[in-house]
Amino acid sequence: MGVFNKNPDKEYYYFLYFLIALGILLAVAVYIFISSGDYEALSDAWRIIKSAWWFMLPVPIWALYDRVWGEYRWTTFRGGKSSDYVWLQIIPPAGIEKSPKSMESVFTGLHTWSKPNFFETYCGWRVGQDRFSCDIVGDGEHGVRFFFKCPKMGRDLFESLIYAQYPEAEIREGEDYTKDAPKNIPNKDWDVWGSVLKLLKEDCVPIRSHREFKDDITGEAIDPLASMVEVMNKLGKDERIWFQIIFSPKNEPDWVPQANVAMKKIIEDFLAESGGDPEEGFNINKLPPGEQDVVKAIKNSLARVAYKTTLRFVYIGKRNSFNKATGVGGFMGSLKQFNDNNLNSFVPDNRTKTFANYHFQATRLQYRQRKIVNDYRGIDRAGISYILTAEELATLYHFPTMNVVSGALNRIEAKKGEAPSNLPFEES
Repeated sequence: MGVFNKNPDKEYYYFLYFLIALGILLAVAVYIFISSGDYEALSDAWRIIKSAWWFMLPVPIWALYDRVWGEYRWTTFRGGKSSDYVWLQIIPPAGIEKSPKSMESVFTGLHTWSKPNFFETYCGWRVGQDRFSCDIVGDGEHGVRFFFKCPKMGRDLFESLIYAQYPEAEIREGEDYTKDAPKNIPNKDWDVWGSVLKLLKEDCVPIRSHREFKDDITGEAIDPLASMVEVMNKLGKDERIWFQIIFSPKNEPDWVPQANVAMKKIIEDFLAESGGDPEEGFNINKLPPGEQDVVKAIKNSLARVAYKTTLRFVYIGKRNSFNKATGVGGFMGSLKQFNDNNLNSFVPDNRTKTFANYHFQATRLQYRQRKIVNDYRGIDRAGISYILTAEELATLYHFPTMNVVSGALNRIEAKKGEAPSNLPFEES
């Protein structure tokens, strides 16, 4: 009975009872199957497999090869070469009065899409689209910082786009901030919680964008990142929050048809329920308010460039100061403001979340914790990605306005510049 002492919750008992009942039913089914002579049908199935294996087997093999080879190419040819990438820290000015629309222009300018041919893709000559990473990092020692990881060849483009929208900002080349945490985390001193975030609905349905963050009475814009910054402001010296947005340019034919199909399905379902005739034309105002919001939001997204995106969140801290209520609960709560029940929502993906139940809990948990940290450092997608437009990315990653007065924000008070050309000097 020692196993019951590990987890005395009722749910655990119910799970064990279910497994026992399932085993009994399976044993009875096997006995009936054999005693009735129906097992002879298995020989017919085996003959079919033996005759057609050469036709069926290549499909799963190719799917497995494509996935494994894609990850290998990224790790070997691009992700494994840290010298090909550069870490840039962006220090925004103190008095920003611009909305996230300015950052939307930056993401739009980064959309440099070009299609690799077959040989470039599968011979390793070209990994694929450029992969960027926008990171918001918070800790009790350095405050809240904004980082951008990009190929060295794309550095000039990114800096020009930032300075065009934020002339007073300062961009510094820095080291990998993830080195602040031990490589062998978790260990006896450090703990970690993390997860890749997934979308609850189809990715063609957008999240709540920065355009909707306005006060109903005054009409004043509300900064979507204010809550996230305040959560990071509460961190202690030995706590870190890493929020990573990995994105690569996506071509329109790869996602626009899916969005059009989603809008068409909403209209067709409404006509089927209401008894309308599609041949008579359709007015969007006939839809219920919720469906109207979805259709309008999708049509708004179609006017913008899109990226293949992966979001990852990691909370790290020393065990004596590890506080999931703030580091995990507070941060996930700040992300909920981007969710909309009519539109789309972010939720943790259970395939990557750092938890383990029932058997070998300690070993499996440690594996997941180390994997989430290593995937973060290597900007690995972990096989989970979806479409976000430039507007959605700007909602998630932008420089807070002057209305966000948190002391944790790293801001530049005065921009460095060259001396005036007419400055008098004394000859030696």
